[in-house]
This record gives sequence, C-alpha cells and structure tokens, in this order.
Amino acid sequence: MNLIARNIAYLYVIQFLRLCLPLALLSVLTRVLSEVQYSVYLYTLASSAWLSIFVEYGFNVSATRRIAALSDPAGNRTVVTETQSAKWMLAGLSLIFFVWALTQSSVFSPYPEWAVCAWLLGVMMGMTPTYYFQALSRLRIVAVLEVTGGLLTFAFVLLLIRRTEDFSLLVAPLIGVRFLIWQVLERQMVVSEKVRYRDIFAVRPGVAALKDGWRIFLVQGAASLYTSFNVVLLGGVSTAYAVAVYGSCERLVRAGLTFIAQATSAIFPRLNALKTTSPDKLGRARGWALAAFFIVATASLPVVYLMAPLVSRVLFHDKLPDIVHVLRIMSLVIPAIAVSNVLAMHFLVVDRKEHVLNLVVFSAVPISLIAGYFLSIQYGAAGMASAWVAIEWTISICLAAIIFYRTKPSKQDR
Repeated sequence: MNLIARNIAYLYVIQFLRLCLPLALLSVLTRVLSEVQYSVYLYTLASSAWLSIFVEYGFNVSATRRIAALSDPAGNRTVVTETQSAKWMLAGLSLIFFVWALTQSSVFSPYPEWAVCAWLLGVMMGMTPTYYFQALSRLRIVAVLEVTGGLLTFAFVLLLIRRTEDFSLLVAPLIGVRFLIWQVLERQMVVSEKVRYRDIFAVRPGVAALKDGWRIFLVQGAASLYTSFNVVLLGGVSTAYAVAVYGSCERLVRAGLTFIAQATSAIFPRLNALKTTSPDKLGRARGWALAAFFIVATASLPVVYLMAPLVSRVLFHDKLPDIVHVLRIMSLVIPAIAVSNVLAMHFLVVDRKEHVLNLVVFSAVPISLIAGYFLSIQYGAAGMASAWVAIEWTISICLAAIIFYRTKPSKQDR
C-alpha cells in the first residue's frame, strides 16, 4: 500500500504542476492572442489529444495489465516490443488525419503549421511509453520530465510570445518539449529491457499487441467521441468564440479529471495483482476506491461553482464572459466520471469484462453526437457542455446498474 500511496503522490505532484502551468499559460495566451488564434490553439490541443488515443490504442490499460500480471520480469521485453511495434504501425496510419487537417480543416486553413503541430503532438503523446513506467511503479522520471517540459514551455511563451504576430512561434516549444519527453522515456525503457529497435519496427510483434488490446481501444476510442472530440465537433458547427469558451472550460475541468484518471491508473495494477494473489481482498479494495473517488469528486462541485467568477476574471481577464456559466455546467461531469472510471477500470476491466463496457460506451456514442450537434447549433458552448454532462451521467448510472446486477447474490447463494 505504501507503494501505491507513493505513486499516487507522484501523480498528484505531476498533475498539480500540469494544472497550474497550463492555466497560467492559458491566461497569458488569452491576453496576447486574438480570439481566432486562441481558438486554433485550443482546437490543436483537442485534436492532438483525440489523435493520441488512436496511436496509444488503449495500451495504457492492456499493456499495463500484461506487465503487472507477469511473474517473470523477462516477459517485459516481449510486451514492450509488441506494444511499441503496434504504436509505430498506428502512427503510420495517422497520416490520414494529417492529410485531412492540412487540406480539409477550415480551422487550420489560415494556419497550416498548426495542422502539422496537431498531428505531431498526437503521434508523440501516443508513442510515449507511460504504460511501462506505470506498470512497474516507476513514475518519478515521468513526473520530472512532465514538470520540466511544462516549465520550459511556459518560459518560452513569456519570453517570446508578446503579440499576435508571434502566434506561429508557439508551435516550436510545444513540439520540442513533447519530443524530449517521448524520447527520454522511450530510451530509458529500451535500455532497461534491452529491446532491439529492429524488433520494434517488425510487423509481427505489433499485430500480436493489436489483437490483445483492441477491446480496450474500442472503449477508449468510442469514449473520445463524447470527450476530446467535442471541441472538434463544436469547431465544425459553431463560432470561434464558442470553441474558445468551451475549450477553456474543458481544459480546466480536464486538468482536474486527470487527477482522478491518474489515481485510478495507479491503483489498477494493484487490483490486478489482488485478483490473482488475494481475491478475497479485491472486493473491499474496490469498495473503498469507489467511495473515496465519489466523495472527493462530489466535494469539488461547490468549490468550482463559487470559484468560477474568479477564474474568469483572473485567468481569462473577463474576455470570455460565458466561461462562468459553461464552467458551472461542465463541473457536473466530475462525480459522474469519477464513478464511471472506477466502475470501468477497477471492476469490468480487472474482471476482463470489456465487452460489457464496450456495449455501454458504444450505445452512448450516437446519442452524444446527435445531442452535441443540435445543442451546439442552438446554444453554442453551453449546449455542448450540457450534452457532455448528460451522457456521462447516463453512462455512470448504466455501469452501476450492470455491476450491481452482476454481483447481486442469486437466490441459490442466499
């Protein structure tokens, strides 16, 4: 348990700094950039996050689970080789997104360099082998690199981004910092496991990893259609102002949600081990995790509600007045996502019941897209925020009902 607590502490240090630095960065950019440029920046971040889910392919769960379950450390090399090989194959396929962003996107058309930035950021985030360090509980190096990268980016912006004409210069630090983090972590992993690059670039190992992780990928890919894809969809049907408001609020809420996701991921390897070694303790650990996440997430709601006007004034200089209203709406997803993350990862995925999770998520996708589309046309950023809240609570309630039904003792057991 001390190891879990230490890893969660590392993750919270990462996320606290990753929360503060991007928020400070948003504040600087809101003051310097035009409304259109600021929306392009947020659109780039959302597009790259969505693309990274494709390249990452759910290996943050499937590869982590495989490594954590191994009793022989020599098997790590096989998992790493297969996973990185698959990621390179997916990175090649992501060129389709690059061509679309460069030639078809109306948002990127005035700034083609930002289409390149979105593609490269998405590929590099997906290629970064966080799963390896997460599975082995070696997260200190990840913490140091993420914090260092955030500080470098913030320093670059303060020094060089002084006016709207400097907008294109921002591409360089975003790409450079992400490349540095990816390469340092990959090199550390390759050296530790004595992985050969010629094996990583082979096709056969990658195919094996793709077969193992496809169920997780389907869940995460489908879920992205009502999370990170919301900004992309909003950019296609509404105004630059709506993208700026929704994207800013989404970045704020997402920073907080990442605390929940990272803590869930830190506990995940331990629950997999308990399922194998001490299944009698698994139920209690799951119950404590669910209660703790729900209480903490619910307690955040009044804080967000009261702080919203201050956030708008201090961070965004009241240039985006609708942020207060949209942020308060969007905060309602926090307890819903806290519950669904625990139910999905700690219950269904640990029990290898991804098909149940697939069914729920896939059922939610068309509802979310249709609701998001029409509400965005009618109400802009507030409409998209309302659609997101509604779909997240629907998913949480469905997962809770399914898991309760599955674990409810039958009459024969009573």
